[in-house]
Amino acid sequence: MTLRVTRRLLSRLAIPTSRATTASLNRAVPASRAAATSLNRVENRLVVTGGAASLEAFKTDALVSPASLSFLPRGLAWFGEPTTLTFERLLPIARPTLEAPEELAMARWGCATDAIDASVHEGAPRAKGRASVVLEFETGQQPPLAWLAAAAESQPTLRFGLKWAHPSSKAAYEAVYQEARLIHKTQVSYHGWVWEHKVAKAALFDELKALLRFPDGRVPRKRKLKAADVEARLRAAGAYTQAVMLLAYHANDWGGAREVRAEGVAVPVRQERVFHSLVLPEFVAWLRSAEGLRLGGA
Repeated sequence: MTLRVTRRLLSRLAIPTSRATTASLNRAVPASRAAATSLNRVENRLVVTGGAASLEAFKTDALVSPASLSFLPRGLAWFGEPTTLTFERLLPIARPTLEAPEELAMARWGCATDAIDASVHEGAPRAKGRASVVLEFETGQQPPLAWLAAAAESQPTLRFGLKWAHPSSKAAYEAVYQEARLIHKTQVSYHGWVWEHKVAKAALFDELKALLRFPDGRVPRKRKLKAADVEARLRAAGAYTQAVMLLAYHANDWGGAREVRAEGVAVPVRQERVFHSLVLPEFVAWLRSAEGLRLGGA
């Protein structure tokens, strides 16, 4: 629910909206996607791992829900969005005016907006007493590296691994904090980022399996197919180009059409490299799995 609608609700309920209340609302409601339309959008994925108690403390510092807005009556606890990430909780920004909010955010958090379209979910199972949480969100212009450093310092027993990508420039990076120290920061493959985080692999693998045209749709069990075998079969069926271009369809960040049937159509060199280095090895492993061996795929 937007800030304007929230104020309207408060007005109808005869709840005064003082300057302090308005400031609380401004802090509590994350920057919207509309506010970042003119900015260079950055996609972020943060994995935080460590002791369960410390992880809960981090969540308290980083996550916000409508119920946390103490100035609202209990009956309005449902308004707004579900629990989400905000940089304001750990690093609040004093806003005496609304002038140049992007500059204030860049100086304080390292990015021009609060977390946008954030999703929060539990990470992979860990040993007893340990846990992890995965946060996926967008920011304006840059990743929130200043906030990340502050979060790592506030919970030094946790490991913070942030990966981020700039879709406009096709660049991706990662940084890792452990014991409140930056131990790793480097550029990574943008196409690898897209493959890991933007592609619906099961759907792609189902379509690739159909292009192989196995008799009765069954994968041979006696002979383990290798990547070279899969490529040879695709070429023999006249479906190699279509297979490579399917990758573009399932990952809009690369562009490309869904239907490319004619062999000989020029395939982007980088996309073909990704197909060979990332897609084929995982696809071959998937073919040997219970899901891949099942008649008709998923």
